[in-house]
Amino acid sequence: MKGLLQFIKGKTFLKHFILYLVAFALLCWIITFWLSSYTSHGESIKVPDFKGIKLNGLDNFITDKKVRYLVIDSLYDLKAAPGSVVKQEPLPNEEVKEGRIIYLYVNSVMPPSVVMPKLIDRSLRQAQAMLTTYGLKLGKVKFVPDQCANCVLDQLVKGKRIVPGEVIAKATVVSLVVGKGLSDEEVGIPCLYGMSRKEALAKLADESLGVGLIKYDTKKDTAKALVYRQSPGCGRDKTLKMGTSIDLYLTTDKNKIPLITADSSTAKPTDDDKNFDK
Repeated sequence: MKGLLQFIKGKTFLKHFILYLVAFALLCWIITFWLSSYTSHGESIKVPDFKGIKLNGLDNFITDKKVRYLVIDSLYDLKAAPGSVVKQEPLPNEEVKEGRIIYLYVNSVMPPSVVMPKLIDRSLRQAQAMLTTYGLKLGKVKFVPDQCANCVLDQLVKGKRIVPGEVIAKATVVSLVVGKGLSDEEVGIPCLYGMSRKEALAKLADESLGVGLIKYDTKKDTAKALVYRQSPGCGRDKTLKMGTSIDLYLTTDKNKIPLITADSSTAKPTDDDKNFDK
């Protein structure tokens, strides 16, 4: 043990130990310098703004930018040009090292498809919320007289009815027909007895009245059936608010059809019609 202590205190050991420390320090400095040069330590560049650049122009855009790019996904932005960059990571002006890969999201050329929801019978507010949820846009809203105020009565795309469940492009404009309640204006109730279904519906449309229940008393020859009862019934000075619906009952038995009086404003019901009201 004593000999070991004397060796450590000797000049030879101290000389070699100092040389070792110098060599170790020099080696660390060389490695640090090499790593700094290799990784461009302390040097950075700002990320360029790729937004709006189209796919076919990306290579020219990065020629002098000292970065690389990689398209990783597509999005759909109605306001952006098809095939152009709409999002990037990292964001513009962030500081990164040279040669950094910038991840890009490109606007889809074709909009994605969605299933048309059922808006009929919902309130206008509910319909608007559903359109937003499905990625659709609300177009014109047409209000028409109807018993159900603020209820959606029809859904249209380019003026044509669109059936719930039909596949359409996202961001499609959907127009709505909405009930505005019944007008204060009143119209006379027409007598529809003896009319065919087609004739009765046309007459109601002319008088700005709606159609409610349509019921046949037979399953045979319904095309030849005629109106034998209506609710509300017609009569002299009887009126309804515009847009009110009238229920129609049709039969192929002409004996059920009430007799129309000479002024065509009232009808004498048959016994069968009287029993129907009881």
